[in-house]
Amino acid sequence: MVAGRHSSGQGERPVPPSGGKGARAPLSEAERIARALAHAAYDARTIRLVQHDLTGMSHLVATRRGLFAVHETSHVRIAHGSFFGLTLRGGSIFAFEACDLAGLPTQRGRIVRLDRVGDRIAEARVLVDGLDNGCHQIDFIDGRLTVLDTQNQRILRFESGEAGYEALYPLPRMDKRAWSRGYVHANSLLQVEDRILVLFHNGFAYTGKASEVALFDLDWHEIDRRPLPGHDCHNLVALENGALISCGSAAGEIISIDGPLAKVSTMMTRGLSVGADLIAVGASKFSARADRHRTPGTITFLDRAFRRLSTLDLPAAPTEIRRLDGLDLGLSLFAGGRAPLWPLRD
Repeated sequence: MVAGRHSSGQGERPVPPSGGKGARAPLSEAERIARALAHAAYDARTIRLVQHDLTGMSHLVATRRGLFAVHETSHVRIAHGSFFGLTLRGGSIFAFEACDLAGLPTQRGRIVRLDRVGDRIAEARVLVDGLDNGCHQIDFIDGRLTVLDTQNQRILRFESGEAGYEALYPLPRMDKRAWSRGYVHANSLLQVEDRILVLFHNGFAYTGKASEVALFDLDWHEIDRRPLPGHDCHNLVALENGALISCGSAAGEIISIDGPLAKVSTMMTRGLSVGADLIAVGASKFSARADRHRTPGTITFLDRAFRRLSTLDLPAAPTEIRRLDGLDLGLSLFAGGRAPLWPLRD
């Protein structure tokens, strides 16, 4: 079990120089300043909240340029930083923040908690630090905060009260993206009754494989996996009738296990929230990992028949979307559907 405060002790590491496969372009002056501010916030265990009013806002959106609250026609920034995983429990918001560039081994990832009172954030604190910069989705699985440590291909399962966590390895251990050795880039998870669904991106450009949904029991033993009709997919939502839907990211679609449901954008779709009468889906241009913090994006709002209602421009690419009221079929604490592919009880 790892305690809540867990620093890597690795110190600063330089940004790798440009040149060669996967190399990063040199950071601009603005990007160097942003990185320094993120480092300072991490070292001081502070959260860079912005004065805001959440009145009328319907959704939370994580991006690599901040945490936003949105509705169909406007947005407000809640916090500065690079965010990905996002979940809610009661009046509390839990988010994964990377305080350094994704892909660097500086272990400056952390989970932050924001507690709401009415339409404002009343308190903010760091729950845990020292995590990999490349963690993805987070959610409450079997009542416990759970983090997809994507780059290391492991699960971080927190104890009750989020005081510490244990690392689980339901898939082969990885310390880098070794696609040929079984790296799957697990990016989304969802509990439906007593089963856990995990989305495997599968890196189509490297493997030629479609994305898959894997089924686990609550002890993280894999039961089965099935392909999705798309590649480079993100997000899992279980509808009221049990239908499973996802972002067919490469095609700019929302898909089911049986095929496309809606063409949303000419850009990559990522971030999917479904409520009683409204769907919100994010989109952005696909960018090299080093450039993703520069990329703007959109949120498209649809009705439950997948008819477009409006599209909102954002200054950053969405990485996750959740309903602010928590009544979201992509959240395990609320998802009431039944997965159609597998019996949930043997």
